[in-house]
Amino acid sequence: MSPKIVEYITYGGVSIVNAIPAWLGGAIAIDLKVKVTVNEGSCNMNDFLLFILNYLEREFNSKINVCINVNSEVPSASGLKSNSAVAAGVIYAMMRFMDRDINPVEAARLTAIITRAHGSSITGAFDDASAAILGGAVLTDNKSMKIIKQLPISELKVLITGYKEKKKLSNIDRLKSLSGIYRELFNIALNGDLWRATTINGILVAESLRYHRALDTIGAALGLGAVTAGVSGNGPAIFAMFKPGRRDRL
Repeated sequence: MSPKIVEYITYGGVSIVNAIPAWLGGAIAIDLKVKVTVNEGSCNMNDFLLFILNYLEREFNSKINVCINVNSEVPSASGLKSNSAVAAGVIYAMMRFMDRDINPVEAARLTAIITRAHGSSITGAFDDASAAILGGAVLTDNKSMKIIKQLPISELKVLITGYKEKKKLSNIDRLKSLSGIYRELFNIALNGDLWRATTINGILVAESLRYHRALDTIGAALGLGAVTAGVSGNGPAIFAMFKPGRRDRL
């Protein structure tokens, strides 16, 4: 009998609305893949994978002898939803490995619970986990872990830069203080003006966390026809989305 193997692919993403100020968030999956492979046996795993595995062992009161391998195209610590994509892929693959039924939304909820327990996410990033596993765009209430709206996205070209710069979290309280503005921003996205909300969010994150050079890049992208541009997550990555054929000038 051949060893049991489960593979699953999730995706990185960019922010529509940062969930930190008001717990209301949104994210769009992009074509940066995270491939998770779960095999029978044992191997060396990093602390994040071991935390997820130990959490699942406690949750299901079961010792699980597995080797988890992750092949990720998403730069870590970039704001491009790497942690959520990895955790969502690992959790969904592990549940299938354990022959436990779980739908993608439940897997995203469990991802949010585990990443918050780990301390790698302030809110649990239910929006990021949902986009990673469902694809498209999602708008969520991260406190109640409910998907408020799910939207398909037409094909766009995504340009990403700045992801190798240093993350700036010392001014996160400035972002948290914008809760009222962010509730309104979430409503703008919810009412259909997704790209305007995404751009305003990206500018507010750049200004709040002092990614000042990012503002020039965002402005340049918009000037060259980007449908939206901004800082993703808590940075440092800057992204711009273009209709096909429009990104080459930037």
